[in-house]
Formats: sequence, C-alpha cells, structure tokens
Amino acid sequence: MKKILLLFFILPFTGALAQQADTISLNYCRQLALENYPLIKQKDLLSEAAGLRIKNLSTNYFPQLSLNGQATYQSAVTEIPQISPLMEFPSMSKDQYKITLDVNQSIWDGGITSAQKKLETSSLQIDQMNVDVEMAKIKERVNLIYFNILLAQQNEKVVMNIQEELKSKLKKTEAGIKNEVMLQSNADILKAEILKTEQQLIELSNAKSASLKMLSEYINRTLSETTELIIPEGLVMEPVYDNKRLEMQLLDLQLNKLDISKSLINTKVMPRFYAFGQGGYGRPGFNMLSNNFGFFYIVGAKMSWNISGFYQSGREKRIVEIQKNLLNTQKETFDKSLKIASQKDAADITKYKQLISKDNEIIRLRQNITKTASTQLENGVITATEYVTELNAEMMAKLNLELHKIQMKMAEVNYLNSMGKL
Repeated sequence: MKKILLLFFILPFTGALAQQADTISLNYCRQLALENYPLIKQKDLLSEAAGLRIKNLSTNYFPQLSLNGQATYQSAVTEIPQISPLMEFPSMSKDQYKITLDVNQSIWDGGITSAQKKLETSSLQIDQMNVDVEMAKIKERVNLIYFNILLAQQNEKVVMNIQEELKSKLKKTEAGIKNEVMLQSNADILKAEILKTEQQLIELSNAKSASLKMLSEYINRTLSETTELIIPEGLVMEPVYDNKRLEMQLLDLQLNKLDISKSLINTKVMPRFYAFGQGGYGRPGFNMLSNNFGFFYIVGAKMSWNISGFYQSGREKRIVEIQKNLLNTQKETFDKSLKIASQKDAADITKYKQLISKDNEIIRLRQNITKTASTQLENGVITATEYVTELNAEMMAKLNLELHKIQMKMAEVNYLNSMGKL
C-alpha cells in the first residue's frame, strides 16, 4: 500500500464554471489563474504604449512649426557706391533684427511613416504574444497542482472505504472475542491496520491542503478541504498531431515583422516631397535695399532624394532574408521537437488505457479473494494478519486503478497542452 501511495508524492508537486459552490473544474481554475495573474496586466500596458507611439508617428504629416528670432551686429554691410550726385542710395544698418515663423509640411515621405506604423503594430503583437507564451506556463502549473489534488482526493476515498471495511470487521471480531471464538490478537491486528489508514489519511490530507493553498493563490479564490475537483472528461479520443502552439504563432509574427522591416528599407531610397513657408518681421526684409522694418514671407515646395541609400539597401535586404531563414529553421526545429515529445504523451495515453483495463480485472479477482478471506477469518480458518494482507492487496489494486485513471487524464491534458489546444 505504501508503495502505491509513494507514487502520488513523486508526482510534480506543484472547462466549465463550477456547477456547485464546492465543486470546480480544471478549465475554471485555468481561466481564473490567467485572469488573476499579474503578468496579464502587461498586455494592456503594452497596447497603451504602442498606441501612443503610433499617434506620435501620425504627427509626421502634421505641419512642423518653428518660431525663430535673432538680433545681430555685423562689422560691415553691403554698400552701393554713389555713381552720381543725383543718385543717393540708403545705407544699411549694421544691427539687424528678425523674427520668423517657419512651416514645413510633408506631402509624401516615401512611405516611411506608414511602414513605421506597421512595424510598431507588429512589435506590439509580438510583445503581447510573448506575454501569452509566459501565461501558458501558468496553465501548466495549474494543471500539475490540480491533478495533484485530484489524486489525493481519489486516494482518500479508497483509503476511507478500506478503513470502513476494517472497522466493520473489527466489530465482528470483537463480538467473536466476547463469545470466546476468536483471539484478542486478531482485534489488535485490525486496530493497528485502522491506525495505519488514519496515518495515510493524515498524509493525504496534508498534501491536499498544501496543494489547495497553492491553487487558491493562483485563482485568487479560497478553496476548502471539502472542495471537490471534477475529473476532466472528453479530452483525447485518439491522439492526432496538430501543432497549435503559441510559440509557432510567435515565430510567424516575427517573420511578418521582418517582411515589414524589408518594406521599411525600400522607403529609405524613395524621394520625399515637402511644402514649406516662412513669414517674418524684421530689418532688413527680403528687400535688401530697404533699411526699414517690415513684414516678409516665402512659400514653396521641395524634394529630397537620398540616392546614396541604394549603396546599403541591397545588403540590408539580404540580412533580413538571412534572419527569416533563421526563424524558419527555428520553426522547423520546434515543430520537430514537439512532434517527438508528443509521441510520449500519446504512448502514455494508450498505456494507461491498457493498464486500467487490467486494473479492473485485478480488482475483481482481489475482491473475490478478500471476500473469501473475510469468511475464513469469521470462521477462524485464517488469522487477522492473513486477512489484512489480502485486504491490503485489494486496496493496492484500487489505488493503482485511481492512480492510472488520473495519470491517463493528466497525459491527455499534457498532450492537448503540448499541442496548444488547451
């Protein structure tokens, strides 16, 4: 019996809404764990920050205004020589003053703003998917704790049933002792076995209590010792490989970002068109022959084309292609590793189905043996020790069955989780 119970303790210690106040399901726990884990807040924060950056990029097409002012004194000014007494030109002041408002309006920036917005959106998707990948690990931890509690609950039921059987047998034995047809030693042996079951229940209760506290912390809901965990049903009929992992989606998003980066490189070699204007007040204005303060303005359009960008764009695109090839290699490697790992879970599901079938046969035979031993004990044919040996063998068979049932469900959950379907 102790060997079977040890199987529980070597497990990693770590849907639908509950139908009743003291009943919860695995899906319900996973859902609450995701909703209450602090990491989930990052998604909203990342979205807010990206939204602000995109709004800043939108200002690239807003008029760019700058107010400038200056006052200068120069050692010499332009002078027009007097070629005739009848013609006198005004002399320019050596102190000059000017205040201007400059306006630049982008007409077309070569598509760089649009590409930067797409790149920002792509970065946001990657950052949020990274959060989802981390959150998936929380679901795995909840799975382990949930099955830990589930196994403890099922083992408790089995041990309590055996305990009731021992207590029932003890009453009959004590009656036999009063009638002087049975020995006191038989009753002592049964009492000792009852105490052993009480020890086992204490161990199971403490392990379950610790796991319940851990699960309570994850789902932010207090779970009591009486909380019943529902065994997941209708999970995997036949394992079929179908990779839906978030990591694959993350790699696809990274590939998409590289495509956008490639389009951003193209914008670097595109011409840009602008409109501009300047209005001001000062001395002198655009009329250099006037030494009076006055208003002035200028408007126009211009183009700029950084032709030297062609020197590097080809190599930059090649770098992006290499990065894409690296990511595609990562995808293939991840998918291959997952396919290999999934074979174990698929094999475990088949193995536990076969073991459960044999467990049921063993339990049926053990129950018959225990029933015969019970009759023999009451008739004084065997001792209480011999009866307890057969009873323990039956309990071990039942514990094996419960263990294999939970392990099969756990293998099914692990398989679906590894496929990214849970």
